[in-house]
Amino acid sequence: MVAASVAVAQTVEDVDIRLTPTQPVSCALERPCSPPSAVCARLVAFAGSAATYELTENDRELAIGRHHSCQILVTDRRASGKHLRIYREDLPQGCCYMIDQLSSNNCFVNEHCLRKGCKRRLQHGDHISLCMYAHETREKPFAAFVFQIASESHPLENRIAASVRPKRPGAESKAAVFLPGLQPVVRESRSHIATDEWVRDTWDLSTVLGSGGFSDVRLGIRLDSGSRRAVKVIDKAKFVAFRRTRESHLTLRSEADMLTGLEHPGVVRFYEWFETDSRLYLVMELLEGGDLLDFILEHGCIAENSARRLFGELCEAVGYLHGQGVVHRDLKPENVMLTSRTEDAHAKVVDFGLARKNVKSRDCRTFCGTPQYFAPEVISTFKDRAEDGSAGYGTQVDSWSLGVILYVMLSGSPPFDDEDGRLYRRILEGKFEFDVPQWQTVSSEAKDLVRGLLSVNPKERLTVQQTLEHPWLRSAVSPPSLPPPPPLASSAASDSRTNPANVMEPVRLDFGAAAGEETPMKRRRTSLA
Repeated sequence: MVAASVAVAQTVEDVDIRLTPTQPVSCALERPCSPPSAVCARLVAFAGSAATYELTENDRELAIGRHHSCQILVTDRRASGKHLRIYREDLPQGCCYMIDQLSSNNCFVNEHCLRKGCKRRLQHGDHISLCMYAHETREKPFAAFVFQIASESHPLENRIAASVRPKRPGAESKAAVFLPGLQPVVRESRSHIATDEWVRDTWDLSTVLGSGGFSDVRLGIRLDSGSRRAVKVIDKAKFVAFRRTRESHLTLRSEADMLTGLEHPGVVRFYEWFETDSRLYLVMELLEGGDLLDFILEHGCIAENSARRLFGELCEAVGYLHGQGVVHRDLKPENVMLTSRTEDAHAKVVDFGLARKNVKSRDCRTFCGTPQYFAPEVISTFKDRAEDGSAGYGTQVDSWSLGVILYVMLSGSPPFDDEDGRLYRRILEGKFEFDVPQWQTVSSEAKDLVRGLLSVNPKERLTVQQTLEHPWLRSAVSPPSLPPPPPLASSAASDSRTNPANVMEPVRLDFGAAAGEETPMKRRRTSLA
């Protein structure tokens, strides 16, 4: 028989919860009467329920579906009576686990779609989902799991004896269930030092969402709760090499220390951090809508009304950072995330790996960022530093980057091209034109704002506060020129921490260019040279 550990939101006193298949939850399992045996495999739900389903050495298979005979019951009507089964197959070299797709409504193993009658051998860490890809952004998956297989080097402890305590409705549990013998090391009152074994047993980090010079961002699924996070994994050796090459004042924990003190609706939410001997892990909210560049590459430029709303949110966030004494230094569409791909999406600033805090007007001297978004004074600092060491830059570099981002949002193309190797000269001279066809329908106020932000002299350049007061951002938003798309299920819950006074209006992501129209934009890597 399959066993389950389930966390259920209730308001009663802390007691052990015993679920049966008759209770009104999306997934429920019958508990065995006999003592539990060794766990051979496990399914950790990260969509549709907060449960862990365990296959012991006595279990040959389990079925997932809506029928009452299934060990894992899924109430969503898109699931079939018996949607799929997972079974153990004994081979001469040992046993393996197979998935058998029984329904014509399909299932996914990682990115592979399995149709009715298809069978596939499961691997440790596979993501299994019903009807749609487990990480679909256009609508929310209703049943998705991480599959784990026990081995001598990776045993799975039995969790049936662990107490399952209720959570306060709408709140993150501070007392999640952990495997016996494995203590959580990532809590405010505990050490941030972890072992590689603890990381492997606590997080599924198999899916890479993006990568940079000394780090990558992975989808993190907490195996004791199924919660999904974005986890930035920093390679310590690569970071040290970067710091030595750039003579940077940044330390390995600078980003963690900075994010701990930031809280704003337009800044990515930070949960916790921990480190091993070779890596540093930053756990942040998962933003389901992808980054702003993805949206532009897919749809082309953004219609002016939508761009106004998104850019206003971005400026509010950067203004908050500057008010906290923080200069980001790497603002670009890749570092602006959307909370969803629906009409209520918001923009959030991410990636504070190069950010500096408590800077004065010209306190920064590190040559870093992404070349296409470099402000002229960043380039000048690199050239002049060897001569007298007096060059430097401050928060106005973020204003320049905002100007480049706005140009890209409204036209789908960069203001400064680098095809002939003269990118830096064009930036230093401030040479750009409104010469692509998309600018023909853009208002003169929007162009004036771009010019004000892309002023070569930082003293003449608009500050973020002046940008927020610019007529283009303060003007009323007229109805969109294109009909709204049909509503889709939201794939990202709104942030319950948002202060009602700071609530942002919904943003409709209309686009000005035809979908699929070619755009000269490219994904740019942060410069580490």
